[in-house]
Amino acid sequence: MQKVETWYKAQGRCKSEEYELASYLLFEAGVETLEELESENPEWTSFRFFTGEKNDRDKIVAQFPEYEFEISEEPAKDWDKWWRDRAEPVAVSTHLWVRPPWVQFSPEDKDSIVLELEAKTAFGTGEHETTSSTAALMEAIDFNGKSVLDIGTGTGILAMFARRRGAKLAVGTEIDPQALPCIAENFERNHFQDSCAVLGFLDAFADDAKFDVIVCNMIRSELWPLRDDIENLLADNGYFVVSGQLEEEKQYVLDWFNECGFTLDAELIRGEWWSARARRS
Repeated sequence: MQKVETWYKAQGRCKSEEYELASYLLFEAGVETLEELESENPEWTSFRFFTGEKNDRDKIVAQFPEYEFEISEEPAKDWDKWWRDRAEPVAVSTHLWVRPPWVQFSPEDKDSIVLELEAKTAFGTGEHETTSSTAALMEAIDFNGKSVLDIGTGTGILAMFARRRGAKLAVGTEIDPQALPCIAENFERNHFQDSCAVLGFLDAFADDAKFDVIVCNMIRSELWPLRDDIENLLADNGYFVVSGQLEEEKQYVLDWFNECGFTLDAELIRGEWWSARARRS
């Protein structure tokens, strides 16, 4: 493999509420690693990516003029080693930690669960506020013997958390086929026999399929078309944990809960994100 001498950088920005969608679109366009940058203005999120080929960078930048990319070049360095040297365990919630495979770690709290996770290009190492909020809301649920559906499972972190907390079954869904090998690898790395991940939408399940707990960490534009399927798949007295919702848009979700008979059980606000746990009456 030819050694990369120069990295081609592109730095852009978008409205903060659009960042998750922007990251998804950029990954789909070929970005391998997207770095979120600190910003003095909370209304905007800045980010950057690098490529080893100028044409690859320029092709991606040309697809997204709305992100106002600024391009530059810098001498190559071993970014993988740089990142690995600085990687640390992440406290996702009170009883959930995630550590990179090359970092040894044992929490002081013996009741905590530690997952070994390498995200690669899939979203969800536990650092994002929406993932940590979901895990926090899951901690109040008794998963023993329960069946769980994790919609848009990403790296599988939440499905694995449910399994470690006693769930008899935790099925994750993904529409990105590139995520499935990563999910399978993460489950194997954490000594699970099978990831039970499903490629496709919720109509892949049988009409009589029911889950005791459904988890969905998605922005509202992705969640909204799934409402009927979620209602059909959630068992009586089952829990629904939703995250990825902007606080300013939470009333849409609360109105939906009221219409379909879900009772709000708990809610969390972290940054601009609102997350909730509801129960079917």
